[in-house]
Amino acid sequence: MNALKDIKPLVVIADNSLTYLLIAAAVLLFVALIAGYFGWKKIQLKRRNDKKRKALKVLKNLDFSDSKTTAYTFSRYASVLVNESNAVDFEKINTALIAYKYKQQVGQLEKNLIKQIQEFLRV
Repeated sequence: MNALKDIKPLVVIADNSLTYLLIAAAVLLFVALIAGYFGWKKIQLKRRNDKKRKALKVLKNLDFSDSKTTAYTFSRYASVLVNESNAVDFEKINTALIAYKYKQQVGQLEKNLIKQIQEFLRV
């Protein structure tokens, strides 16, 4: 039995690998969230620009001979193009177009109103 006395007790070894793994996972998750946010913002910006391009294309090809369709189309697509500098002009034109929207029989658009719409589209 004397030979068994030189067996030493178990030694506790510090193992921090779980802590390191959790910290690395948290950092990777944070980086992935940041990258996802910026990717989402980029997609939103591109989509917004696509809407503006499409609206401008539709508005440039307006047929002023059909006043009711022109009124509805202008109201729908011009609202995408409104910013601080042309909001007042849009409201004036949109208010003038109300007379052409909700009636069964409407006349032709006034030349002054057509000029205002064309000026709005040049801006």
